[in-house]
Amino acid sequence: MASDKPHLNLAVIGHIDHGKSTTVGRMMFETGAVPAHIIEAYRKEAESKGKATFEFAWVMDNLKEERERGITIDIAHKRFDTPKFYFTVVDCPGHRDFVKNMITGASQADAAILVVAAPDGVMEQTKEHVFLARTLGITQIIIAINKMDAVKYDEKRYNEVKKDLSDLIKMVGYKPEETLFIPISSLQGVNIKVNSPETPWYKG
Repeated sequence: MASDKPHLNLAVIGHIDHGKSTTVGRMMFETGAVPAHIIEAYRKEAESKGKATFEFAWVMDNLKEERERGITIDIAHKRFDTPKFYFTVVDCPGHRDFVKNMITGASQADAAILVVAAPDGVMEQTKEHVFLARTLGITQIIIAINKMDAVKYDEKRYNEVKKDLSDLIKMVGYKPEETLFIPISSLQGVNIKVNSPETPWYKG
């Protein structure tokens, strides 16, 4: 489908289980790329399989094996539009067994969203994906500090994780002061499309 808007490839990277697929699914839903009835159907299926909360992740996880194991193996591509751009999202696997797939996905990207869960902070694949993103020439990185609902939207915890991430990205040459950090909850839809009242302290 042709578009008169500029096109960007966006890689979504980060440690396994930090909510990458859910973030992408939620972005698709919020921008109207995936209708509500599809999410609802996934929600019912997820609950019936004992995988409650996986409904947004399943927008991207098409492979049966991924659903059963609850992890992303393949690279999924989906389109969504904002008023200014149209994006192709590349949801990269976070599991270390599939790092080759992650490299393939990230190498096609113009920019990356690094998803980091607030309760865990910086983990092994967080570091690995940051280094790879830099090596693969991704110059723009946005950092989404996810699962803020799990830390009760605590500004102090957000700032701790932000500081650790700032130190990490500085090591590879990204500039923290020029990097966008956003506190989000993909599952609850907080700060995905509009600023949410749950984080009154966030001014981004």
